[in-house]
Amino acid sequence: MMEKFSAVEIKADNRISEDDKAFCLRQQEAFDKAGPALQKVAEAMAAAKAEQAGILTADEDFIDRYVGGDCNVDGVYDTMKKRNRTFISTVVNYFSRKYSVELDEREIEEHLIPTGPKEPNLPWGGYRSMSEDEIASYRQELDAYKVEKDKFEQSLRTLPLRYEQIVDEIFVQLGGFSFQERAMNEFLRLCWDTSHHRNWRSDQYEEEFEIKNDVLRLTGSWVYCDENKWMSNPVSEYKPSQSLKTILDALVHYEVGKFKGGAQWFPELFKYDTQENQFEIAHMNKIKSIKLFKNGRVDIKFRSAAFVQEFVEQYLRRNPA
Repeated sequence: MMEKFSAVEIKADNRISEDDKAFCLRQQEAFDKAGPALQKVAEAMAAAKAEQAGILTADEDFIDRYVGGDCNVDGVYDTMKKRNRTFISTVVNYFSRKYSVELDEREIEEHLIPTGPKEPNLPWGGYRSMSEDEIASYRQELDAYKVEKDKFEQSLRTLPLRYEQIVDEIFVQLGGFSFQERAMNEFLRLCWDTSHHRNWRSDQYEEEFEIKNDVLRLTGSWVYCDENKWMSNPVSEYKPSQSLKTILDALVHYEVGKFKGGAQWFPELFKYDTQENQFEIAHMNKIKSIKLFKNGRVDIKFRSAAFVQEFVEQYLRRNPA
């Protein structure tokens, strides 16, 4: 069960950048050194408890009086085991956040952290439904299970995980793509899903946008307008949808090649609401203005008709497999 983890071949990995490798190596060092350090803590705790038990022989119910209940050897051992998942989670989340890709952390844990022995089942009805021979056989199986479980628990505390194993699993999930390619495919899929709806009558997907010269017109419910008619001096408030924010992220990527940059480039449109409905975009070379309408429509004016055509073809009409 544990044999394949006892000797991990370490290979140079040229698939990740030097910065990424430096991060992984720091995590590797911290993971490696935490195990022996925690083992020393557990041994010191065990020795302290044994010493107290030897002194307080007449007061055995209170052997934790001086060392305290927090002097918990099992708790330290649990921490040693949990650091396996912490190591995997830290590396996976680093790559997921940095490259904006979805990764299945749970699947990687299942592949890299072995499962323990299975406890024998006590028959329905318990000992009362069993013969003496069956009880003896069950207890023998149970004793053998406890021995294997102790060995397994100890092996988890010293599991020789390597960051290269985690990176291998990540690249399996990327399906042969680089981080950048996978991130782009996921982003294009989101853009396509956001800008299309399914017509249940024709069972076809239809675009929720149209092009009018140099304007990309987002049709449908891209923004909600609360006119606050109950107020004495009502002021319309516009609440951008998550779908609109996805398109704004796409505009930023089209402009500068950056993922999830909409909040920085269009801060007013990433708030919960705004009282403005017209935005002049002076700091962008390809997009000129954005206008919100009370009926949910949004017009995005580009600086040329060629730009709007290029944006639509690159971001809204590409449907990656």
